[in-house]
This record gives sequence, structure tokens and C-alpha cells, in this order.
Amino acid sequence: MAAIGADGKAMALITYYYVPGRCNITLGYTKSDHRRKGIHTALFNALVERVTKRGDIFSIFSRTHAKNLAAQAAFEAQGRTKEYIEYFFHLKDAVVGKEPTAEEMRMPEYLVEPFDTGPDGLKSMQAFINEKAAEGYGLHQVIERSTYQWVLIFKREADRG
Repeated sequence: MAAIGADGKAMALITYYYVPGRCNITLGYTKSDHRRKGIHTALFNALVERVTKRGDIFSIFSRTHAKNLAAQAAFEAQGRTKEYIEYFFHLKDAVVGKEPTAEEMRMPEYLVEPFDTGPDGLKSMQAFINEKAAEGYGLHQVIERSTYQWVLIFKREADRG
């Protein structure tokens, strides 16, 4: 399933397959210049509609890397729930490169925070954003889940990292 732009080129895609009772998403990708425009959510909603019409599918399964906090926030904003945590025991390091520094381990590049404005409204959210700024994070993205519930994605400020 793909979203095609006016220029005839793919902007985003979702690949999937069916097993009894379930649809498994194997890949969801949106080109960087088309991200945060609702394209992936539109594709996901189209997939939900497609599998609902089948009548024999009870859930849609997808996963992402534990450090892909932006994808996790997007999934949760779409109504998906986190139900599994997988563990691996690597016998060899498959990634060639340097080990992360102590600073990189202490402060992740992205920080995802659910936030409920409650009766204080957006003033309380601004105070929270200011608190995170004091910790070295800038607001990267805001996803509205409902009138009062939000997912805030912060990114570590380059000049402090």
C-alpha cells in the first residue's frame, strides 16, 4: 500500500501480510520530506479499513526499534497499544562503529513524554516545555491525542549535546 504524490512518486508505504486472525505490518516508511503531514496515518487508516472489510482479522501487529521514539509516539497517537517487549542476547556486535559515550547514554537524542493539560490548560504544558528546555531538550513535535491529551517529542539541543 503506497501514497503517491502528484509527481507520480511514492511519498510513503506500508507493506504487510496476513496470518490467521492478524495483519502483520512488515514495513512502514515515509520519505523525510513528507513526514509529519499525516501521510503515514492516512495509510494506516486505509489499512484498518481494508482489513476490517475482510471480517477475519482481529488485530494489526507492527513493531519498531526501542530507540525509535518518534515512531512509537506516532503509533500511540494512531491508537495502537504497546503490548510486547522483546529481548535479544547478541553473541556478536553486528554494528560496526564506536561505543556510545557516557553522555550519549545518559541523555537520549529524543525524549517522548505523554502530557495531559488537565484543568490548567496549555499554561501547564508551557511550564513542562520550559522544564525540559532547562534539561537541554527543545520541543521537536507535538501530537494531539484528544482535547487535553498530547504526546510531546523533545530533541536534545545540539549545542548542549
